[in-house]
Amino acid sequence: MTNLSGVRMYSHQLHHDRFWTSPVAFVGSLCVHALLAWLIITNLNSCGKKGDFGSAEVYREVGIRYETPPAEAPQEEPTPESEVTAPELPALPELPESMAEAPLTELPDLSPQSLIGPGPSQSAMPKTETSQAIAEAIPAAAPEATAGIPSTTKFFEIATQGRVLLYVIDCSGSMSRNNSFRQAKSELMASLQRLDGTHKFQIIFYNDSMFEFRDNRGKPEIHWATAANMSRAQSFVSEMDNSGGTAHFPALTKALSYSPEVIFFLTDAAEPAMSAKELDEIRRKNNGRAAIHCIEFGIQPSDLKLPNFLQKLAAQNGGTYRYRDTNEFSR
Repeated sequence: MTNLSGVRMYSHQLHHDRFWTSPVAFVGSLCVHALLAWLIITNLNSCGKKGDFGSAEVYREVGIRYETPPAEAPQEEPTPESEVTAPELPALPELPESMAEAPLTELPDLSPQSLIGPGPSQSAMPKTETSQAIAEAIPAAAPEATAGIPSTTKFFEIATQGRVLLYVIDCSGSMSRNNSFRQAKSELMASLQRLDGTHKFQIIFYNDSMFEFRDNRGKPEIHWATAANMSRAQSFVSEMDNSGGTAHFPALTKALSYSPEVIFFLTDAAEPAMSAKELDEIRRKNNGRAAIHCIEFGIQPSDLKLPNFLQKLAAQNGGTYRYRDTNEFSR
């Protein structure tokens, strides 16, 4: 036990002697202790001083800046249909008392049956001022659309259902016999007076030439049966006179160029007759579109009248033939 303690003491003493006997170790230790002492003294001296201690210095931030993208606005959840409220509408202006008290007008019936026309057990809708104005502005109906309408006018007792009418009247010199031309103009005026604003018409007087009723610009054309046109037509008819010879074919060809539905053709000239070629040409040009009604003036009784081209012309074009003894006019 004594020997072990002696060994430990000897080892400690040997280490202590080596440390202090080394000059490098001693100098290093001295420098370290001196530095520590200087730092302690410096800090103790600064504790009692006054001043801003560097508060006047300006500090700047240095570094990399990252911009954060703006946050998306939160989407509104759809409002349930039960919570949707309609925007308020502006108040409507008050109606005048005269309009407020007026009864409501019933709308017209636009069913297919009403458009076709009243049946046997139907009554036609009464016309008002508005419906009458609309009817006057509607163009003439096509021939196939007029099958169910009543007769609109007549000429020498030949009734017609057409809406577009042509009057072709012989004004040759022979029409002076037995007041024939005067009688023809009287019947023409009566027929025109039966037309209304839904009709169109044209008048052609002919002998060797043709004389057509013209509008206020001097243009020969088809005319609506307005009050102004009817007044001008009456003046045209009353001022017309008869003279010269007779040329049937050009007058009928001109009449077909207006695309009429009805042609009233009046003449006292069985001679010169239209040839078979001319009759075929009229039938071809017409092609069944217009009914050609023929009225013949003669100077012999009906029972002595012989067949002629006028009867064929009417038969070939869906028309009616009438013979009038002009001796009746003079009586």
